[in-house]
Amino acid sequence: MTLQKDTIAALRFGLGFRPDQRGERDPEAMVAGLAAVAAERPIVDPETDARLWTELREFRDAKKADRKMKSADMAGEVEDERKEFRHALHDVWSASIARQIEAEHGFAERMARFWANHFSVSIKFPAHASRVAGFEDQAIRPHLAGRFSEMLQAVAMHPAMLVFLDQHRSAGPSSPAASREGLGLNENLGREILELHTLGVSAPYSQEDVIALAMLLTGFTMRGRKGTFVYREAYAEPGRFTLLGETYRGADQAETLRALEALATHPATARHIATKLAVHFVDDQPPAELVSALEADFRRTGGDLASLSRTLLAHPAAWGPLGGKVRQPQEIVVAALRAAGVDGKTLAKKNDPFKGLTLNALKDLGQQVNRAPGPDGWPEASAEWINPGALAIRLEWAARMGEALAALQLDPRSYAETALRDALDPNTAWAVAAAAEKREGFALVLASPDFNRR
Repeated sequence: MTLQKDTIAALRFGLGFRPDQRGERDPEAMVAGLAAVAAERPIVDPETDARLWTELREFRDAKKADRKMKSADMAGEVEDERKEFRHALHDVWSASIARQIEAEHGFAERMARFWANHFSVSIKFPAHASRVAGFEDQAIRPHLAGRFSEMLQAVAMHPAMLVFLDQHRSAGPSSPAASREGLGLNENLGREILELHTLGVSAPYSQEDVIALAMLLTGFTMRGRKGTFVYREAYAEPGRFTLLGETYRGADQAETLRALEALATHPATARHIATKLAVHFVDDQPPAELVSALEADFRRTGGDLASLSRTLLAHPAAWGPLGGKVRQPQEIVVAALRAAGVDGKTLAKKNDPFKGLTLNALKDLGQQVNRAPGPDGWPEASAEWINPGALAIRLEWAARMGEALAALQLDPRSYAETALRDALDPNTAWAVAAAAEKREGFALVLASPDFNRR
């Protein structure tokens, strides 16, 4: 079956259809959406960032006082402050879901999620959560239409990444901080930049290159309780270090950024990024010609992300039949709400009809917000998301979401047509129409292969 271009755009490259929006179909307009999204006001703006940090500080101060006083009253205050901090984080995560279900630029939003997963950070402890909450807004989204090297540098200097990979505790062996504070060299950030963020695990680099990059990254740390990036020479290792055959001067922030620029534009990086992009959007085993075209664009432009997106959307292999990928949990939750025409105000109500079906459901479905299993992010392989255990949880969520949609007095037949358009299988359409109850009809849509694959 040949599908309309806007159907493929919405299901493969976007977030799914909304009844109140026209679908994307023009590649140039989809690429233009990158700059539009990059310029949007962030969820974690300076005011929200300050509020998160204030809530965190009050929680930590209460815990410190409780350790001294050991009183029932103080324990109650600690719990109150803990709830306030969690509520502030919950507001940010809910706003992130709302931004996706309302989004007009579905492709740009998907790109933001792709890059946030490529440069994955996950919450390690409460204080870290406040930094992770702003990571996508501060390090990823501003660079969606820029150069890969700019995004890489922003990521390497973001407090969420510094803490996640223990870079804030890394010091050069010969640095003043090593003897004064008892710190040593930590290779985590250097290793993950080479293995995951740029060259790829199979690229021709050595342990000596990992150490050289780790040495160059010493000095990348944070400023006190505020948790903002600062370059500290007292932590930096002096000397000269050879990385992939090129020599760089240590204890020099500009030289470290030059090294990151070289990694960002390396041919192995071009191949690694091209493959990941094609796998994410098209197929677990992507067409070789698509990967080659993306790689060539990356090398020609030095990692221009707008151009890379344009090449992806212009390639015929990217518009082939759907079904090569499984929608991940965040994708099915967002798509289900978009098809219902839900907006952020609905989710923000005290009597939210989808309570327990968004953030809490994502935890059950295996993709809790800001809780990726490791530095390599959420897996891409379809088998990781559709297996007997995962499928049972999806079916249970589909049944509960079906009840919520039925309570809104929506028509499951219209819902199916909105959600899938001409990708709706006739057998699915027949089953939905024949359902004895509305909730069953909705559940059939949400549990169908049509909805769960893209």
